[in-house]
Amino acid sequence: MNIPQGYKQTELGIIPEDWEVKPIGECLSIGNGCDYKDKPFGNIPVYGTGGVITYINDYLYDGQTICIGRKGTINKPLYYEGKIWTVDTLYYTYNFIDVDVKYIYYLLLTIDWMSLNEATGVPSLTSDRIRHILLALPPVAEQRAIAEALSDIDGLIAALDKKIAKKRLIKQGAMQQLLTGKKRLPGFSDPWVEKKLGEIGYTYSGLTGKSKDDFGQGNAKYITFLNVLANPILKENLFGSITIRENEQQNKVQFGDLFFNTSSETPEDVGTCAVLLSYHEELYLNSFCFGYRLTDDNVLGLYLAYYFRSRLGRQLMTSLAQGATRYNLSKELFNASRIILPETKDEQIAIATILTDMDKEIDDLEAQRDKYRLLKSGMMQKLLMGQIRLTKPLTNVVPLVPGDSAVREIPVDAHIWAGHIVNRLWQSKGWGRTKLQKSLHLVGCYAQLDLGEEYIRNTAGPDDQRLMNYIDRKFKQYRHVNIEKERLLDGKIHYSYTPTSRIQEVEMAYERYPQDIRERVDNLLDKLNLMNLAEAEILSTLYAVWNNRIIKGERITDDLLVSDFYAWSEHKADFEERKVRRMLDYMCKENIVPIGWGKYIDEK
Repeated sequence: MNIPQGYKQTELGIIPEDWEVKPIGECLSIGNGCDYKDKPFGNIPVYGTGGVITYINDYLYDGQTICIGRKGTINKPLYYEGKIWTVDTLYYTYNFIDVDVKYIYYLLLTIDWMSLNEATGVPSLTSDRIRHILLALPPVAEQRAIAEALSDIDGLIAALDKKIAKKRLIKQGAMQQLLTGKKRLPGFSDPWVEKKLGEIGYTYSGLTGKSKDDFGQGNAKYITFLNVLANPILKENLFGSITIRENEQQNKVQFGDLFFNTSSETPEDVGTCAVLLSYHEELYLNSFCFGYRLTDDNVLGLYLAYYFRSRLGRQLMTSLAQGATRYNLSKELFNASRIILPETKDEQIAIATILTDMDKEIDDLEAQRDKYRLLKSGMMQKLLMGQIRLTKPLTNVVPLVPGDSAVREIPVDAHIWAGHIVNRLWQSKGWGRTKLQKSLHLVGCYAQLDLGEEYIRNTAGPDDQRLMNYIDRKFKQYRHVNIEKERLLDGKIHYSYTPTSRIQEVEMAYERYPQDIRERVDNLLDKLNLMNLAEAEILSTLYAVWNNRIIKGERITDDLLVSDFYAWSEHKADFEERKVRRMLDYMCKENIVPIGWGKYIDEK
């Protein structure tokens, strides 16, 4: 095995030479939680495996501690700070010796606790088993730096969770106002009408499997009650697979159909609704749902999906649920029910559009949060084994404010825009320094930003190394972006940029730019995210030669632009002409067209 210089082989794997391996028992003490029932009510929290149970006027421990499940739930260590009491199914830790408590907490999150279970029934852990677990420990200063970096990203994830919860509450409030007619949108004043569900559409049953092998196999896709519960708009890539027989071919669902969950242990989940807005040529419905197909052209299926997921719609569906131990929804009761909705389809569309936009905003936030969770997972793996070192203290960050380009030769705006690009594109194909620069060039021209740039003609397209070096220095200074260097087989160095937990500071600064500019730029970045490095280079170079012709007032044709592209450098001969012309067509179609803004890019 090749061990890198400065590292050593240990029981836990390869770690830095200045790190130690110690059992948990040498780093801390373990105490047992206990019963709290005889304690009077107070303001000290009592923690169980799921969080705070109640409050009493006594405490077992005061300070930083990590709680570990002793019995039952043993797979999720919890970090607390301050005066606490813990129940008898938890251990708590204390008397920490030459370690950072938060660092130990993050280490314990990586352990497979269930593999240490010694019980045959209810999972349980002995404190002696815990004490013998080995930990990789860097110097305490580095422990603190690692814990701070991971705490930062935890704070970011928590902030996004809070923002998502707030957006969901706002959406629920909007649904309650818009779907009941309490708030009317501008331009709509027609009265609302009452409709009987059985008169504006009809219900149909899902398929019932003839054997246990019917669902979960086969080439066809089917909608499950889990799909319906998850989202008002069904996402096709989450469907299950099914074997379909010839006599069942006529049972396909259609674009615009609605689906209702028909059975649940709680009445709240019965009648949950979703609508199909993407079509699959072979898509079916299973027997735990029924389908509803509209026949009235004046009713919008998406509007109904939101209506039935609103408080008003949920109350209606809950009132129809029948059963004692398990609740069911019958098609007969459903068809006999009546709802009130806008008379005009235009008003239904307007309401549904607002709610869809809210859903997209929530989806975008959830995707951002999930990206940070993945980032944290990767950071933990590399930081906690010393693959990435944090040997220097983290610098205090000065708040970023979009600057006046006249104040500095290269304004702080260049750092903000570059950081935002990294945050959006760091997982795209062909990512690295070249794609970052091509993206920055396109964004700067597209949004007419003065970033103090002075581009010249270089092999891969418009190039400004002074600007890129400035950005690299700022990334390192503020620790918003990690820059990793890798020497390739041809001797060249590949730079890779990944956002850190502090990138949110860049995003907060980015939010201060006008919304219309941000929307245009993010739309462009979404397109660049789908491109590989070669496509981004072709686009950036074509944009530059096209912009040059506009600045000089020269004639512009496809043939002339292609000729300019190949005249840029000998390297451009590596690209097939059909791909260059295809990119020109794409630029025109997507309106990525220069207007002559910026400086003429001359040769070196």
